[in-house]
Amino acid sequence: MSLLDDTAIFAAVVQQGSFSRAAKHLGLSNGLISRRIAQLESQLGVALIVRTTRQLHLTPEGELFWEHAYRIQQELNSAVSLIQSLSTKPRGTIRLSAPHYVGRHCIAPLITKFLQNFEDIHIDLILTNEYLDLVKENLDLIIRGVGYVHNNATLADSSLHAKLLFPSTLGLYASSDYLYRYGEPRSVEELEKHAIIGYTDKVHLPEHHTWSYSYKGKQDSVIIRPKFNCNDIEISITACKAGLGIGRFLVWPMQQAVENKEVRPILTDYDWGTMNVYAFYAQQKALPQRTRLLLEFISTQLECCTKKVSG
Repeated sequence: MSLLDDTAIFAAVVQQGSFSRAAKHLGLSNGLISRRIAQLESQLGVALIVRTTRQLHLTPEGELFWEHAYRIQQELNSAVSLIQSLSTKPRGTIRLSAPHYVGRHCIAPLITKFLQNFEDIHIDLILTNEYLDLVKENLDLIIRGVGYVHNNATLADSSLHAKLLFPSTLGLYASSDYLYRYGEPRSVEELEKHAIIGYTDKVHLPEHHTWSYSYKGKQDSVIIRPKFNCNDIEISITACKAGLGIGRFLVWPMQQAVENKEVRPILTDYDWGTMNVYAFYAQQKALPQRTRLLLEFISTQLECCTKKVSG
C-alpha cells in the first residue's frame, strides 16, 4: 500500500472512532489496520494516535495530519462525484470537423438542435474540405465523404473507427435553360459536346475529371474537361442552376433544386455511383458520453432526412 492508502486508513480510523470499526468499514482485519497505522507513523516519524482500552486520541501531530488528510479525502470524493456525474449528465467540449457544404447545410442545423437539450456541452465545429489528422488537430469526430476510405470501403487509417452516416447516389444535372439552349445529351458520348461543371475537394484543381458510371451492368468511365472548375460544391451547384453547364452532384443537395424546377436530372439510365458520408473517430479510446450522444443524434437525424429524399 502507498502513503495515500495509509492516509485513507488513518482517516477511516478517526471517522469511525476505533480501529475495529474502521476495520469493519473497510473490510480489513484489525491486525492489518494496526500495522498500517504503525507504518504510517514510522514513515512520518511521529505518533499520530494514542490508544487506550476504551478510546483513542489524536496527538497534536495527529490533529494537524487529520486536517490535511480530511481535506484530501474531501477533494478525492469531489473528484469521484464529478466523474460519476459526467456519466449521467454529459458535459464538456466536442471538437468536430465537416466539409463546408455538409457542415453548413446538415451538421450545423443539427448541432443547434442538439445543444438546446444539453446546456453543459460545448461544440467547436471546424469547416474545411482538407484532410485533417484527428489526433494532431485534437478532434473528437471528423465527418467526411472522401479521403479516409478506399474504394473497396476499407479505412485508409487503421487507427480510426468509421460510422456510416448516410449513403447518397450521384447524378448528372443541368438547368432547363441550359438544356433548352444546348439540347439534352442522350448518351455519355454526347457529354464531350457540352459545357461541364467540375467539382473537387482539392486545392489544386485538375484539368480533367474522370466520371465513372455503370450502364446496363457494364462499368466504364468518361474523361471530361470542365468549362468551370471549383473546389466549393455550393458554388458549383449555383453555377449549374444558373445554366452554365452540366454537373455531377449528390442527389440529396439537388433534391430541393429539382423540386423547385431549377435543375433537371439527365442521363438517368446510367448509374453514376454513390458517395458515403462517414463519421470517423479514434479507435484507441472509448467515446465520451457527450460525443457518443452527438454522433447518435446526427446519425438518426440524417437517416430520417435521407429516407425522405430517397422516398
